Amino acid sequence: MKVFISWSGERSQVLAQNLREWLPLVLHYVEPWLSEADISAGDRWAEAVAKELEESNFGIICVTRENLNSPWVLFEAGALAKSMQGSRVIPLLLDHEFKDITGPLTQFQAKKVEKSGLSEVINSINQASNQIVPETRAKQLFEALWPEFENKVALIPKEPATAKHSRPQHEILEELVASVRGFDSRLREVSEEPLYKSPLRRHFFAPYIMHILPDFIAEGPGDPIWLLLLISILRDDVPWLYEIGLEAYRILKIGPSKEAERVLRQFHWGTELLMGLPTEEIGIDKKTIMIINKFIEQYLISELKVPMKPRLRRLAPKPTKSENESEKH
Repeated sequence: MKVFISWSGERSQVLAQNLREWLPLVLHYVEPWLSEADISAGDRWAEAVAKELEESNFGIICVTRENLNSPWVLFEAGALAKSMQGSRVIPLLLDHEFKDITGPLTQFQAKKVEKSGLSEVINSINQASNQIVPETRAKQLFEALWPEFENKVALIPKEPATAKHSRPQHEILEELVASVRGFDSRLREVSEEPLYKSPLRRHFFAPYIMHILPDFIAEGPGDPIWLLLLISILRDDVPWLYEIGLEAYRILKIGPSKEAERVLRQFHWGTELLMGLPTEEIGIDKKTIMIINKFIEQYLISELKVPMKPRLRRLAPKPTKSENESEKH
């Protein structure tokens, strides 16, 4: 008798694997099947799953808090419902309550991962089989083998090890709007002139993008991908400053440190130097350099807790001899 075991997610998979090993010990005729364990190398994944769904006589869906609305679990639940009677499909709830079940799963009679729930699962499988094990014998086997399964279930983590905090959409949108407004205000303070004024090269650079993109492509909290995006603007026009920024990025990938602080300071001083030079001659807009300077300064102050002092004042033409003499008088 083939029993199709559906799972989605780390904890659900562990429960499914434990069931696959344990069920044949209680009911010898059971042939459990779950995708990752029973698809041979080279088999077409979708075809293998479809074939097993058609040939299975019973279905168990391993449901956890994190996969309750998983598209894959809901797909397999629908496929199982079409291929067999509803009484032969059982959602098995791990750390879950019956009232939390919604959607397609509500058409089935769910059971909890506990002794009484698993006893009913064994009884349901046995009743649906053509090779029924006598009820007394099935109960004896279940009682003898239950502690082994219970111990394995107890080792399943209460939360997935790789769980990530999912921020509400409205919270992300509010933060995005606030960021855009804040930087728009700062740009107006810098100058009322157009941002892209350089006659030699125009850079596609909008400051709020530097706050949006890292949230989408960062590997996790603390990933300095924002710095890599920032310095890419300098690669063609100011390669020496780009190399300093790239060194800072590589050090920050390891983690904040005194060395990272030192290199970031150098990068910050480099942007200060450019702000005092006629940057139009090298083909990069001065306002772009000013914005990069502010980004680095803000990171040094807020993240690395570095007190900032200007390295130098903006460069100005040296006074002539006559001007020096007039100042003395």
